[in-house]
Amino acid sequence: MIFLDTTILVSAVDRSDSLHDDGRAVLKAVGEERSFRAVTTDYVLDETFTLLRKRGTTTSVISEVIGRFLISRNITVVFVDKPLFEDSLASFRKYERLSFTDAVSLTVMKKLRIREIYSHDSDFDLNGIVRKERLQY
Repeated sequence: MIFLDTTILVSAVDRSDSLHDDGRAVLKAVGEERSFRAVTTDYVLDETFTLLRKRGTTTSVISEVIGRFLISRNITVVFVDKPLFEDSLASFRKYERLSFTDAVSLTVMKKLRIREIYSHDSDFDLNGIVRKERLQY
């Protein structure tokens, strides 16, 4: 299982993003490959939608692309509840360079014992985490 970060989702949707092809390849793999299991959070989705809107992507395009992504049986979205929020505060305090959304992602990864993340964000270059930017076959 692998975690999907905002940067992968944004690059997959935003055609002007320099890493668009990489992001699209990851989302395509999630949608098509039965052995490819991924996790993300509602916070990552919120951050993705916000960044895409700021970049000028229309709501209909965001809804269409992400909607197709969300119906995949290979993706699990973890919704932040009070206990997860409180646990994430510890990660937020420990890793000052992480945003709170990233701290939530890291906490989910630890809870689910996920050691790999698809991300273009070097803030995840932490001990025990394997960050990938591209699909590796």
